[in-house]
Amino acid sequence: MKNIEKRQTQMRPAAQTTQRLGITFLTAILLLILSPARTIAQGYVEGVNISYEHMPITIKTPANEQQFTGNNLKIATAIPIFLTPNKSKYLIVGGNLEAFNFSGTHPAFQVKRVYSISPTFGYSTMLSPAFNLTALLMPTMNSDFENVKSSAIKFGGIVRGSWKASENLTWRAVLGYRRQFYGPQYLVTVGMDWKAGGKLRIFGDLPKDLTINYALNQKMNTGFNLSVQNSTYRLDNQERYFEYNTVNPGLFLERYISSNWAVRGTAAYTLIRNMEIYNKTDKAKAFVDFAEFGDRADPINPEVSKGLAFKIGLSYRIVPGKK
Repeated sequence: MKNIEKRQTQMRPAAQTTQRLGITFLTAILLLILSPARTIAQGYVEGVNISYEHMPITIKTPANEQQFTGNNLKIATAIPIFLTPNKSKYLIVGGNLEAFNFSGTHPAFQVKRVYSISPTFGYSTMLSPAFNLTALLMPTMNSDFENVKSSAIKFGGIVRGSWKASENLTWRAVLGYRRQFYGPQYLVTVGMDWKAGGKLRIFGDLPKDLTINYALNQKMNTGFNLSVQNSTYRLDNQERYFEYNTVNPGLFLERYISSNWAVRGTAAYTLIRNMEIYNKTDKAKAFVDFAEFGDRADPINPEVSKGLAFKIGLSYRIVPGKK
């Protein structure tokens, strides 16, 4: 009961934080729409992505069953600053914003909201007509934004190589490192962008994400999408952190509402949904992507149910060859 009462007394500054972050999100959206950046994504060039995910959640305890919802708002962009006339070398400046909110009453899960701010700085160069090398530095500040401490800032980076094997096939590989509250996380992915046919395209970086896209017509696509997230957030109680580890396969339908703007709706079923609270001394030996190694203590909170997740997204894209 004391912990619950403490969380309730801490909600007063949280309202001001939410308002400030809302203004930040609104400003970011306006800037991104007025100055749409062009960054390379799988299968197309994507400058802006705004998504909102809704997750019904259930926790079963010996006393009762607690039902509530999780809502996750994300904004991502990056701006290339070209250093050569042929655009073969450029700097990358951008970032990601996230606001993760849990509504309803859930005393067994004492997290109401967490946030993430992650600027991105990078350099990309064509080493040959077929091979590109990109390096990215991505510091993150993940916390509930209550009594923000420098300990909430963690650093990470990746190196990505891509090789254009043919006009229809590009291979990619990523090696990276990120410091999380549980310890080190190593990123190792192998990806591709394959135009398998006139209407079928497969792209992604496994095991992080995968998309199988089928073009119904010039304006509508459908298909399969796999998304994986592993993030940790510092809680105001400095003795604890919150970990979100999820694997979401789903089906999507999207439509271009203009030549560059696309809206996508996704319905997924979560195969892994770990929403866990740990003491700050509970460390893993390491994570490789989303797979954990070592013996870490059990989380403080009861297990959160698997289940459906619904996402709506808006993105600004430039599709090569699309008129």
